[in-house]
Formats: sequence, C-alpha cells, structure tokens
Amino acid sequence: MSKQSLLRGVLQFAVRIALAFSALVLFPVGIAKAFQQSAMPDVFAWISQHDARVQVRVFDVETGQSKSMPLNTYILEALLANCDPGAPLASLEAASVAVRTYAVRAMLHPSPQAEREHADLTDNPALDLPVETEHELELSIGSQAALSFIARAQAAIEATDGRILTYAGQPILAFFCQISTGWTRSAEMALGYSVPYLKRTPCPADAASPARISTVAYTLGAFNQALGAHLTSFTGLREVRASDGFVQAVKAGSEAWSGAAFAASLGLASDDFRFVTSGNNLLFTCYGRGSDLGMSLHEADALASHGMSYQAILAHFYPGTRLASMQPFVQSVETSGN
Repeated sequence: MSKQSLLRGVLQFAVRIALAFSALVLFPVGIAKAFQQSAMPDVFAWISQHDARVQVRVFDVETGQSKSMPLNTYILEALLANCDPGAPLASLEAASVAVRTYAVRAMLHPSPQAEREHADLTDNPALDLPVETEHELELSIGSQAALSFIARAQAAIEATDGRILTYAGQPILAFFCQISTGWTRSAEMALGYSVPYLKRTPCPADAASPARISTVAYTLGAFNQALGAHLTSFTGLREVRASDGFVQAVKAGSEAWSGAAFAASLGLASDDFRFVTSGNNLLFTCYGRGSDLGMSLHEADALASHGMSYQAILAHFYPGTRLASMQPFVQSVETSGN
C-alpha cells in the first residue's frame, strides 16, 4: 500500500469517528440546549420551591376521598381550570398569589364541608375553586397548547413562590372570578358584611367582552331534578334582586332558594341571571362567570397586557392588602397538626 493510500484511509477513518461523535454527543447536546431555550419548566426549581414543601389536603367529590398534594400542584390545577391559556404572565402571577392565599387561609380556617372530610379544601366549584388536572387540560385544548400553558403557569407559580396577600396581618379572603359583569361586587352586597379589601371595582374590559354573557335552557323535569323541586309549571317563578342587580332569592309558591344556591344547583355561570319561559323551557341569560368578588381574571389579563405588574394588579383588586411570606402561617398549621 502506498503512503498516499494509507494517508487517505487514516483521514477517512478520522472523518467517520468525527461523524459518529457528532451523532452520539453533539446532536443530543444541541437538542438539550434547544429544550433549555424553550418554555420547558425547570423541574429542579419546581420541586425545590417553598410551595412544594407544603402539603394541602383536598377532598375529591367524585371519589369521596381526601388526598394530600403539594401546594404548588394545587395552585397549578386551579390556574389551569380558571385562567385563559393565553393569559399574560403578570396575570398568571397575580392569580398564583390569589390561589395560594386562598389555600393557606383554608388551611387555617377550613370550611365545615372540608373539615367534615378531614380536608383543607374541596374540588367542588360550588364550595371552593374549580381545579383541572394536566391530563384533563390536554383533552380539552390539545397536547401542544396544554404544554405551553402548563409551562407558563408553572413559571408564574415559581416567580411568586410562597407569596400571599394579607390584611391586618392575616391571609385575606382571596376571591376571584373568571369574568365579571363589568363591575366586581362589594362584600356588603355579596356576603352581607363589610370586608375592607373587597370593594366594587369597575372592569371595562369585562363590560366590553361578549364572553361575559352565557345562556342555558332547562326543561321543567330537568329543573325539578336539579333543585329537588316539585313545580308543575314555571308560572309564578320570580326572582328577588339586590341593589347591584344580583339575584338574592328565587321563589315559586311555597318554595324558595337563595340566589347562590339556585345558581349552583343549576350550574349557572353566576348569581346575576335573568330567565324567561319559552314553550316548555326556561331560558337563562347569565352575566359574568363566578362570584364577581375580588379579582376578575379577564380584567387582570387586560391590565397585564397594558404593562401592569402582578403586584399592581393585586393592589388594584384587593386595596389595602400587602404581599407577605406564607411561612409563618403554614408553620403554625404544621405545629398545630391541623
């Protein structure tokens, strides 16, 4: 073999080694870097949060069992159920603080329903916040859109790790709704007593959005079944309204329901509704989605899109409150064994 042939063979072997090295090492490294530059969450940061070290017990209505989960998982599932997948990051951060505050307060003061089930919270949307698992989200909006939303929601939770809202040194009633009627409600109107940080607040983006209006129809049979009623017709069904337009009570003969209980039983979007009969059906038009108390997530999206920070958004909807660490409160729960 000539020296030139030998040299060519050595060069070809070296090229093959270089190509193999690129395929086995450099290409996977490139893929990893591409993932690092994407919106994929930092798993280590997620599991090392203060939120991840706090366990919250949630009663699952469907299974009839209470389960313990990390607080950041609960916050994530609440964001997936309530926030728009395209919500700006500042809006998701504000919602993260609100959900965390809601959960911490519930750990300190569980509702009678949750306490009866040896839990802090329930997944019943009529009693507590609606929640949605990552799998349920994927089924509703598709895997790709779900992955993007989940990554952004996790980033918002991480950015606000352990932060809650307090008033007079205690976690607040951090109510929020998906979209208001155009104004949030005051505590006096909704709860019957004053809460300094739950004021009636204008929401112009909500007022301009057709998404605040929804409709649903009920047959007499379905209506009676949902309410446990015994009406023979819709004749005489009437509502009693508060001064802000929300329904306080619905009456029919000797039967009566509070506006909130009536709306929850029928699965209406809010307590602000009107109804008319159409043949054998009762047609409902609802305004807003949720309690209309506290923060409107839709309005928060609009404020965030105009550059408002999550701190400013929270101050807008919960005036007089302060951002604080949750640690003293969750430590007191752990110490008491609650």
